[in-house]
Order: sequence, then C-alpha cells, then structure tokens
Amino acid sequence: MNADFIDLRDGRHWPGIIAHRFGSLFTSPPWIEAVSEAFELQILASAQTAATKVKAAVPFCHVSDFRGDRVVCLPFSDYCDPLVEDGASWAGLIEPILSLTVPVTLRCLRNPIPLADDRFRLVGRGLWHGVDLTRSEDELWAGLAPSARQNIRKARRSGVVVALGKTLEDLHVFHQMHCHVRKSKYRLLAQPVAFFESLYASFAPDDRLTVLLALADDTPVAGILFLEWGDTLYYKFNASLDRRLRPNDLLVWEGIRLGRQRGLARLDFGLSDAAQPGLVRYKRKFATEEGEISLLRWQPPDHSDPKGELAGETLHRMTHLMTDPAVPDHITRACGDALYRFFC
Repeated sequence: MNADFIDLRDGRHWPGIIAHRFGSLFTSPPWIEAVSEAFELQILASAQTAATKVKAAVPFCHVSDFRGDRVVCLPFSDYCDPLVEDGASWAGLIEPILSLTVPVTLRCLRNPIPLADDRFRLVGRGLWHGVDLTRSEDELWAGLAPSARQNIRKARRSGVVVALGKTLEDLHVFHQMHCHVRKSKYRLLAQPVAFFESLYASFAPDDRLTVLLALADDTPVAGILFLEWGDTLYYKFNASLDRRLRPNDLLVWEGIRLGRQRGLARLDFGLSDAAQPGLVRYKRKFATEEGEISLLRWQPPDHSDPKGELAGETLHRMTHLMTDPAVPDHITRACGDALYRFFC
C-alpha cells in the first residue's frame, strides 16, 4: 500500500477513519466538515488505502496565511492521534508530510508512536480527563468529589435549573456567554459564531449536539456545549456568568446523567492547559481518568520565518487590545470572527 494525500471531506474514506481505535471526535466526519466549512480549510490525510478503504492515516491541514506556512494535526482540535498501529506505518505516512518542508505540529493523547520519533521535539504538555459512564447513577454520584456534591446541592437550593437546549437559538445564547467569558476572564478572542453554526449544521441533524443551560430566575447564567461521537460525550465549550450559585458543577452532573441515559461509555473533558490549575482541579472533581496530551513539533533544518513570528506577535498584541474591558463586546466578537482562523 502506498501513501497518498486524501481529502477527508470525501465520504468514501470515512469508514476506515471512523473504525480506527485511535479515532475520536476530532477525526469524525462532522467535526472535519464543521472546521473545514467555518475556517475555509482543506483537511487531508496522508493515508494507506486499499480500494479507497483507509488502513492507516495521519490527518493534517497545510495552513498558509500571513503567519506563514505550517502543518497542523488538526486545527482547533484538543488532540488528534495518528491512526497508525506500528512504527513502519507511521514512518511511511509522516515522511510525505515532512517533505512539504514546513513546520509540523501534532497533539497526541493515546498513540505513543510519534513520541518515539526523535525528529519531533516535545514542546508542551496538557492534561486530559474523562469520566467512566458505565457505572450506575448512584456510583457516579458517590464518585464525585465532596466539594462537587456540595456545590450541586447549593445550586439546586438556590433555584438553579438546567434546561436542555437543542435549537440554534439556544446555541446563540450560549455563544454570547462564551464570548463574554473568553474576553473578561481570559483576555482571549472567542471562536466565531460561524463555527458554532457549522457545528450545529454538522451534529444537530443526528441529535449529536446538546447545549445545557443553567437558569436562575429564567435567566441563563452558565452553559456547556456537548458533542457526541461514537460511545463518548465530549465536553467541548463552557461558559459561566455567575459562579456564586455554583451552576457549573450542576451542569457537569447533568451532563454525566445525560451521557449515561444515552448509553454512552465516557465523558471526555478534553484538553486542559497545565498552566490553568483551577481548570484542572475543577475537572478532577468529576474525572475517573487522567492522561497527558503531548504537543510535538518538527521544523525543517535551519528553518527561519521572521515575518511569521512578527505576524504572531502582532496577533497577540491585537488580541490584548481588542479584549480590553473598555472595548464593547460586539466589537470583540467581530474581531474574533475576523481573526480567530489565524490562531491554528
């Protein structure tokens, strides 16, 4: 089998991708469709195929913009393990990507094979957390940290209720909260609303998208966007405007209950930056599994891109300016719509 570059939006190749044990939400057809559509990116794979059926693959995206040329595996994804089972397959599939002679970035969670490739440098680590949903509800409740159970009770006593959102309007309500939190708490631009609408178009028709909204006096104060793929419920985005009522813990608990009711095996909390200890502590209150996401990078020999580095620094300065509290939220959101695609 020879290595070829294939377009992952081509449905003929999906069965092999979906079936692979290292596959995830981030190699799923609806995720790839949403990212490609919202950010106008072509997502490919270096793949070994037989009669169009994928046997092994390294998904990637060759990005070319004012920050320079680079390969990202995959853009805007928490992780994306190469779909390979042995070193020989990995070597045969990564070589055509390296032949593009641009920097290559990988995020690996479960597949250790790329970590053994000494051409790649470990440049960062993140944490991953998951919850085993195969237990009874009583066992799940008993497995929560005492502080989580206390916060859930407090939220309920305070009158917080959780609404199950399935409409585009619910998604827009969540996105407004998400944008505000990204700006006010983290000084970051939010993902454009077009991306959320693409997620809705890709996942909602098959009932794979749920927005849980925490309401206090019928007013949304927090929310979580969940996506479903395979046997897993993915905690993808969170926003909270009022943490005094402890709505986040209640939302996660209702998400756990939702995943179990839908017969799923795991809740995936995704990537946490190790530099955000508060977020890590929050997820550990619920998690039964913890892993490490490795950020790997390869650069061509003597690689230098001063224009790209300058563009990255300028983008960072622009973000800081556009998330200043004095800037109106609608201006910050418009900047996110225009600039977010360059963060990949």
